[in-house]
Amino acid sequence: MMTHSLIGKFAWVFWLLYIAVIAPIFIFIQINVSSVLNESEKAKVELVTQTLKPIISAYLTFEQQDMLSDTMRTFFQNPNILKVSLIGTNQKIIFEQHYPHSKTEETTTFSTPVSDSITHQKQATLVISYSNKFVHDLQYKLFLQLILLSLFALLIFSITYLYFRKQFFILRLLSNWMGSYTIDKASEPFKSDNTNTEILTITSSANKMLETIDNYRCQMEQINNELEHRVETEITKRREKEQLLVHQSRLAAMGEMIESIAHQWRQPLNIIGLAIADINMKRALGLLEDAEIEKNNAIINNNLAFMSNTIDDFRNFFNMDKECLNFDPIQPINEIFTLLGEQLRYANITYLIHKKCDDEIFGVVNEFKQVILNIVNNAQDAIKSKQDQIGGKIEVTLRCDAHHLYIDISDTGGGVPPSIVERIFDPYFTTKLHKKGTGIGLYMSKVIIEQHFEGSLSVRNTHEGALFTLTMALSR
Repeated sequence: MMTHSLIGKFAWVFWLLYIAVIAPIFIFIQINVSSVLNESEKAKVELVTQTLKPIISAYLTFEQQDMLSDTMRTFFQNPNILKVSLIGTNQKIIFEQHYPHSKTEETTTFSTPVSDSITHQKQATLVISYSNKFVHDLQYKLFLQLILLSLFALLIFSITYLYFRKQFFILRLLSNWMGSYTIDKASEPFKSDNTNTEILTITSSANKMLETIDNYRCQMEQINNELEHRVETEITKRREKEQLLVHQSRLAAMGEMIESIAHQWRQPLNIIGLAIADINMKRALGLLEDAEIEKNNAIINNNLAFMSNTIDDFRNFFNMDKECLNFDPIQPINEIFTLLGEQLRYANITYLIHKKCDDEIFGVVNEFKQVILNIVNNAQDAIKSKQDQIGGKIEVTLRCDAHHLYIDISDTGGGVPPSIVERIFDPYFTTKLHKKGTGIGLYMSKVIIEQHFEGSLSVRNTHEGALFTLTMALSR
C-alpha cells in the first residue's frame, strides 16, 4: 500500500507538517495580529488626542467655540473614526461630529479627560469611537496572502511528490524484479525509460550485479558438475582401494591359514609315514599279517580323513559368500580355534572361551571369522615374540546388554606399546619385521566391524597384555 512505501510516508509527513505550520499561523493571525493592530490603532488615537488636548483646553478656557469646532473637524478626518464627542463637566455636549462614511458593527470607544494645563482642573471629556475595519481588512489581506502561500507550497509539494513518486515507482519495479530473481535460471536485464542519472546508475549497477551472479551461477554449476565427477571418481578409486585391501587381507589370512594347515597336517603325515614304514618293515621280515595291514590301514584312513576335514574347513573359511544372516558368534569362534588349534598347541598357547551371552548378531559369517582370525593371530604373534616366557594364554569372553554384544579377546603377550596404540588400526601400519606383516589386518577388521556390524573395535592394555573389545549391535 502507499502508506507502507517511502514516498507514501513522505506524503503523510508533509501533510502533518503542513497542518502543523498553517494552523498555528492562522490562529496567530486571528489572535495576536488582531490584538497588535488594535493596539496600534489605539496608540494612533492616543497620539492625536495627546496632541489635541492642550489646544482644546485653550479653546475651552477662552471660550472659542468656532475655533474648537474647526480644529476638531480638521484633526479627525480618519475614515475609521465614527464619532467624536466633547462632553463638558456638566455632561453637556460641547462638540459632536458623526462620520457616516465609516460604519461597522464592531467599534471601539476611547475616552480621555481634558484638563486645564495651569490649574489642572478637568474641563471636559473627549470621547472617540472608531471602527476596526482597517484591522479586519488587514487581517483579510494576510489571510489571502497566507492562503496563496500555502497553495503555492502545496503546488510545489505536489510537483515534488509526483516527481519522486515516479522515481520511486521505478525503484519499486526494480525491487520487485530483483525480488523475483532466482538463482536457478538466468533473467533478462531490467529496462527502464527513466532518464534520471541516479536511477540509471542504480539500474545499471543492479543489472551488472545480477549479471555477475549469473556468471557465478554458471561457474558454480560447472564446478558442481566437475566436483560430482571428481567425487564419483574418488569413490570409485576408494572402492577399488578397499577391494584391493580386502584382497590383500584375505591373501595374508590365507597364508596364515596355510601355515596352520601345515601344523595340522604335520602330525597326521608323521603317523601315516610310520604306519607305511611299519607295513614295509614287517613285509620285508615276512611278519606282515592281515591284522597288521587292517590296523595300519585304519590308522592311515583316519589321518587322511582328518587332513581332508582340515581342507574343508579351510575352503569354507575362504568361501566368498556375502549373504547376511543372523548367527550365533560362538560357532565361528570355535571354528577359528579348531583351525588354529594345532598351531597354538605347538607354540604352547592355551585358549579359553567364556560364553555369557546367547543372543545372535547379523552380518556375514566369513567376515566375522576374518576379524577373529586377525586378532587371534596378532595375539599369537605377540606371545611368541615375548622372550621372557614360553607359551601363553588367549582368552575370549562373550557378554551382552540390551542392545549390544561385546567380545573381549585378551592375551598375555605384553600389550601394545603406548607410543603406537593410536596407530595400530591405520592401514599398512605393522610392527612385524622381515615382511611378516602387511599392516592391513587390524585396519580391515575395524572397517568390517564399523561398516558391516554397526559396531566398533578398540584396544587397551591390561597387566598381562592387550585386550581387544568388539562391540556389535544385536540382531533385530
